Amino acid sequence: MARNIREILQISKELSTEEIRALAEKPFRIALVGSPTRTHDVSEQLLEGLSPAERDRSRQHLICSTHLPDEPADIVIDCGGSTETILGEHYQWLLPEQNLQVARRIITDMPGLAIALARRFPLFREPAAEHLIREASRVNGQIAMLSAIPGVIPIASAFLPPAAVADIVLLTKNQILLLLKIAAALGLSYHTRDRLKEIVPVVAGAMGWRSLAREFVGIVPGGVGVLVKGAIAYAGTYVVGRSAYWFWTTGEQLSKKQKEKIYRQMLEEATHVLTPPRSSSPTDEAERTSSTDS
Repeated sequence: MARNIREILQISKELSTEEIRALAEKPFRIALVGSPTRTHDVSEQLLEGLSPAERDRSRQHLICSTHLPDEPADIVIDCGGSTETILGEHYQWLLPEQNLQVARRIITDMPGLAIALARRFPLFREPAAEHLIREASRVNGQIAMLSAIPGVIPIASAFLPPAAVADIVLLTKNQILLLLKIAAALGLSYHTRDRLKEIVPVVAGAMGWRSLAREFVGIVPGGVGVLVKGAIAYAGTYVVGRSAYWFWTTGEQLSKKQKEKIYRQMLEEATHVLTPPRSSSPTDEAERTSSTDS
């Protein structure tokens, strides 16, 4: 464990948070279009949970109007009661209970704004964190699969980049960056020095899963070992992100039983996420054509 902690500290020192700063401070405008009552209600839902100073800063990202504003907006939301028909791409938020649904759709459509939106408006924090966690899990799963190929197909090591072998450094770096991005999305400090006390135990706990992955690659024959290692990296990274999000939003730690449950669920999910889609063979295509004709 001491070696793992030293490794995490060393990687943390080498990380730059400039990318996260750029994502957290990315400019955007949200146009709330509708009657004064409806735009006020929606803006209040967006600002809920913020301090007076935070509300003032976040209001600068909002445009409330009874019609489409002349100034450009990255996101247009129809709140109901507009004086004109809203044309072009926009979202409908006509009922209070549609808030989380709209937030999730916006994060899905505009992942590049996920951290900035969540940092300014608490409503976006849960869907933004889920997006960040799943994306980091997918990337780490793919890295682990790439680095496992030489163990399954030795000759492949001659064609893979050297970084593919050093997967521990890459996986750890991505997990640390994930936690810093989640912190930024939650409105917390995203500087490594301010988060080390939380980063070290969470990421160190994932080291065992990476060791287990190496054992699986040696045990499982053929290309299956590659997928197993990827799945373990995917599930381990997801647990790392979810554990940090839970702690920062509730002040409590996930129990070992809760982590194991999430881990098992993500192992199963990873096999679907990381498995390439099966390409249609000529036989499959012929069968579909025959079925359609009949």
